[in-house]
Amino acid sequence: MRPLLSEVMRSLLAMALLAFALSCRHQSAATHHFPFAYVQEDCGPTDGTAMEFYFTAKEGQGGKYKEPFLQIEVNENLPKSGPQDYSVKSGTIAVLASRCLGPGSCEAATSGFLRLSKFSRGVGASGDYKLRFRDGSFEQGHFDAIWYRNYFLCG
Repeated sequence: MRPLLSEVMRSLLAMALLAFALSCRHQSAATHHFPFAYVQEDCGPTDGTAMEFYFTAKEGQGGKYKEPFLQIEVNENLPKSGPQDYSVKSGTIAVLASRCLGPGSCEAATSGFLRLSKFSRGVGASGDYKLRFRDGSFEQGHFDAIWYRNYFLCG
């Protein structure tokens, strides 16, 4: 009876290890590098003022950002100074985030956060972010964003 029990234990251990390996593979790490960071005011989804953060692979020119990039848009409780934490949650417009890997190819983050350690309107911001996407992948990083002055009217 002992050999049967040890065989069952080995089978259970093998299944557990396989399940763990598959779950690790599904939770893929970030694959993109975004060394440039920008912050600017813009209009939000309800025509109020929003604060937008862009994390880009290429240097932006005049408030224009080429793919690939990440965008986090804060629509409520806009920062006045740091530290300040924001949560990205599906189904709410308070904080929206997306990853755009090519022209017209953007996907919304399902969860995540933006943590501002410093924020100075008209100067810039620094902090950390982590965004999770539907396929289980995530993007994360530390940033020092420069301010891009953008004059606009919302409404």
